[in-house]
Amino acid sequence: MLAGQAITAGARGGAVASKALFAFVAKQGDLGGKIIGVEIDQTPRKAGASSGTVLVEAQVQTEDGTRALPLVFRYDLGGAFFKQYALAPQFWTMRAVHASGFPLPKPLWLDEAGEVAGHPGAIMQRVRGAAPTITPFNDGPLMAVGPAERRTMLLNAARTLARLHSVDPRAVSHLDARGEGASFIARDVNWVLFELRHTVNPLRTGPKAAFYNHASETLERIARYLLSEAPDRPPELAHGDANITNFMYDGVEVAALLDYELSHIGLGEADLGYQLAGFSHFRLLAPPVDGVPSDEEMVDAYASVRGKLADWPYARLMGEWRHATFATMGMTRLPPELAHVERAYWDAAVERMHRIAPDVVAMERAP
Repeated sequence: MLAGQAITAGARGGAVASKALFAFVAKQGDLGGKIIGVEIDQTPRKAGASSGTVLVEAQVQTEDGTRALPLVFRYDLGGAFFKQYALAPQFWTMRAVHASGFPLPKPLWLDEAGEVAGHPGAIMQRVRGAAPTITPFNDGPLMAVGPAERRTMLLNAARTLARLHSVDPRAVSHLDARGEGASFIARDVNWVLFELRHTVNPLRTGPKAAFYNHASETLERIARYLLSEAPDRPPELAHGDANITNFMYDGVEVAALLDYELSHIGLGEADLGYQLAGFSHFRLLAPPVDGVPSDEEMVDAYASVRGKLADWPYARLMGEWRHATFATMGMTRLPPELAHVERAYWDAAVERMHRIAPDVVAMERAP
């Protein structure tokens, strides 16, 4: 749990002024009344590593009286984690996906000029449900239920991903400009590599140079394989960060899939691979937990809704690679006394990728 706290603490934003938030919301024309106040929940968030998130309750005066309007304000932290972070594409992606009937917070207003927090932000309707945490197999909604309910919740996460991947990618054509490359897979791989290099390369000559050289070279080698062996298939909308930490639940049902900052045109099945990598990652140093479906059961749940599971070995490796890359970046925030935690997560990720593609990923421990 200390590792998760250290990683997310590196991206905490400063306090958002209620006066600026009030002024911005008051200018919107679709409130159904007059805003007379906003109240900000100052409770620290238990998840999120790259964006500021503030819970807000607006008071709206209507002809029938005063009503509360629960909102969420999400804002850019100025490249605190991802240097290519862009909030506006997230907003437009959420608009398109919400219009399809998919469960996510309804995006209301885009503050592209940064009137509220000094960086771009967006306001969404708050979803009723249990919020996730950065340690999902230690606390939070998954740990508030018994094994049978937990199993259903996790299978529902896979089914929800399958629904997302049926969204017409033409509805999010603005994502075509994300990353550089001749194909949609190349654009995503190159986007991820840019982030890896920006975060890790400066550490390759420091006190942990041997570790970061090993990690970087391993991830770069896998990226070359992914580029050379990319399947020829139609593009799809991919969430990009399908960790269970981004799922809200109402009972055992998925109330919302959050956080579209990594959404891209890619392979739907890679999201499932990423999700399974996340299960292994978050369970590694957590106490044993019953009710977690097997990988095969998660795959079957996904395929039962999607109606297909194509290029699975490739997509599984891509999901693991993307997860390992972002986890490596996040672990650079750990203090020296938690270096053994970083090593444990890395070695476990390499072992999983080796099982998927032994000819690509050597089973070697980090130096």
